[in-house]
Order: sequence, then structure tokens, then C-alpha cells
Amino acid sequence: MQGSKILIVDDSDIARTQLKQGLSDAGAVVQTAASAHDALALLPRWPADLVVSGLPWEVGSMALCAGIRAAARPPAFMMLSPRPEAPVAGDGHGWGAPRHAEGATLPAAVVQAHEALGLSTACPRRSPPGLDVLRFHGMLGCGADMRVLIERLVRAARVDVPVLLSGPSGTGKELAARAIHGESARREGPFVAVNCGGIPESLWESEFFGYTAGAFSGAHRSREGLFAAAHGGTLFLDEIGEMPLGAQAKLLRALEGGWMRPVGAVREQQVNVRIVAATHRNLALAAEQGRFRDDLLYRLDVLAVSLPGLAGRCDDITVLARHFLHECRAEMGSAVDGFETEALCLLHAYAFPGNVRELRNIIQSAAAFARGPRIDVVDLPERVRRPDGGASGSMVRAMPPDVAGTGDLVTLEECKHAYVHEVLRRVRGNKRAAARILGIERRTLYRWLTPS
Repeated sequence: MQGSKILIVDDSDIARTQLKQGLSDAGAVVQTAASAHDALALLPRWPADLVVSGLPWEVGSMALCAGIRAAARPPAFMMLSPRPEAPVAGDGHGWGAPRHAEGATLPAAVVQAHEALGLSTACPRRSPPGLDVLRFHGMLGCGADMRVLIERLVRAARVDVPVLLSGPSGTGKELAARAIHGESARREGPFVAVNCGGIPESLWESEFFGYTAGAFSGAHRSREGLFAAAHGGTLFLDEIGEMPLGAQAKLLRALEGGWMRPVGAVREQQVNVRIVAATHRNLALAAEQGRFRDDLLYRLDVLAVSLPGLAGRCDDITVLARHFLHECRAEMGSAVDGFETEALCLLHAYAFPGNVRELRNIIQSAAAFARGPRIDVVDLPERVRRPDGGASGSMVRAMPPDVAGTGDLVTLEECKHAYVHEVLRRVRGNKRAAARILGIERRTLYRWLTPS
């Protein structure tokens, strides 16, 4: 630990003093900060090797976590008394340790974390593989969900059978299909994608199987269909749950033996195509309701891969946001080069109903409207700053259950109190972000929160 730079962040004077003394005795160079804001202001001037946070997750450690992730060279991160759902931060380093009452025990735990993270001068700093940024055929992430997804896609690619991708809209199902194709033995063949919901049933057969010259009015020359175009490769059927029932029967025939007949042709042709289908619907429920053929479902659902929504991929939000911002700099000529901590906190608190696609759109919008060199809270769309679409919706949700939605009226002071606490909940206790959303100074917010 000799010479390592450690930043201690804790709102307790006693805890900071005890930790500083113990770690200094172990040979570390120690600085302290009483809040996440003070720590993030210090780090650019005093780059630490390890940040030790004793702040509660919602009140300070989350903001510190987001700020560390956004740094060009993030330090390792250790959180004391971590909640189970609180992610660790940094460039892949993370460590949790219980907060002990004894001052001598806690510095020893920090020393142990320091050595385990490979921060000693005798051992070069390393990144545990579990949180490294993963790049896979255009897919990007660093969390456990992304690692599991990539492993399943690789396994699915090795077996030449149909794959059914499921998950909410905007999760990147076409990227996943391209990854399966790129990792398979068919990678040198064509990859053909089609949105099944965009083809009317009357045109389905000619689009998928092609037609011969003279097959119908206007067919002056023969045209190959999507199956023939994908011969030797992969045919990606996006939103297959939108396919009409009549078209489903014709698709099943082609899947069972690889045989198809172009419109107007006398003989069938055989094609060698792998099917990867995708849907955001529950196809099993659709089959029970008679809206999807169960025999086609059984034929498609050989290998099933589910793509997680972005709201559950907390580790990936910052990584993806920075990636999309880098794309904006190249595509839009934007000079914006980062995020303010409060903006990242709001992104982490947002539900992302549109998933990765929505995050990309949000970053593009914020980069276009940014007023400074970094994306701030005011640059984000209002739905991110106020997820319920405005003050009135949030205020109703924030009211006590025995008052909201009833005929009982409450005082303006009670409404204000409820709304302020709702905003604080949405930004997970970050008072600076809450003050910006409310349009007040932080000292005013502190005064409102202080019991009279």
C-alpha cells in the first residue's frame, strides 16, 4: 500500500479521521471528503487509486459511483456497508466491506481490498473480467446480464437450428440475430432481415418465395424472394408475432423441409436457410388465443434466447450513454464530451420503456441541445427529468394513499412536501439534482427539508 493514493468519502468526521489515521499508518497517501460533490470536485485535481465511500447509497454513493464511471481514468471503488442492490463502480474494480465500529478493523478491511484489487506498487492494476466492457458484434455492455446473453448467443450460433429471440422492443434483437449469424458456420453467407408486420398478407407469398415472369399482372420479369436471397445464410424474421395466420401456414411448409414454390412456378425449389425469429409478444399466449399457430411456434422455438430490458441493466447504462455520445460527436460534429453527475443519476433512475433505442435517442437529443461541454440535467428530455410527464402527475403519485385520488383536499404545504420527497426518491437522494428539477437553490431545498 506504500504510496497509494486513497480518497475517503464519509459524512462522519470520526469515521474519516479513523480511516485516515489507519491507512496513513499503512503507508497510503490519504485525502478525505465529506460528500460525493466534494469528492468529485477533488478527483480531477488529485487522481486517486482507490475511493472508499461510507455514504449511504441513495444519499451519496450512487452519485459518487456515477461520477467515477464517467471519468476518463476511473479509480477503483470500495463501498462500506453496501446494500445488495447497489452496484460497484470504477473501471471494473469494485469491493464491498461491512462498516465496523472498531477503527482498527475497518482500515484493515480497506488494506485487504487494496491488495485484492491489485493496486499495490508491486502489482500492476488489473481489471476483473466480470465488469470489463464487452463488445460483441455491435452489442455493448459490462454487466452480468450482458455476459450471460453473449454466452447464450454463442452457444446458439454453434447449432444450426431455428432460434427465437424474445424481449421488449428496442433491446437490440436484430443485433443479436446478426451476432448469431456472425458466430455461425453460415457467416460467409447472406444475412437477410425482414419485418413480418410490414408485409400485407396478400403480398406475403411473392415477397418471401418470389415469382415468375407473367405470374400476375405487372410481373414482367422473374424475381427471387427472401428465402432464395438468404440461401446458404440466415433469414431474420423480425416481429414474427405480427405475421397473419394465412402466411404462418405457408411459412411452416417452408421451414419443415426447406421447400418453396415461387408464385407462378410449377415446381418447388429447395433452399438452405437458417431461421432466426424475434418477437416482443408472448407467442405461447397468442397460440392459446388462436392468434399464432402452435405448430409454427414449436418449429421456431427450438433455441430460445431472451434479451433483458435496459432498466435492469444498471451497469450498462453509463457505458452505452458514453458510447452513444461518442457516436454523436462523430455524426453531428458535437463538442459535448461527457456527462454531469446529476444527469447520469437521472439516466440511472429512468425506467427506459424504449430500452437501448430510447437511450440512444435521448443522448442524441441531449447532445444537440447541450449548453455546455457536458450533458447536464437541463439538457435531458423532460420525460427523463420528470418521468411522470410533469409536476401534476408526480404530485398525485406523491400524495399519501389516503389522500390521493379521493375527495379529500390537502394543503399546499402538504402537496409541496410530498412532491419534494417524490423528486428526491426519483433521483435517489441526490439533492443537487433534485434542486435543479425543482428549479430552486440547494440551500432552499435544505431549508424545506429541515423540520420547523
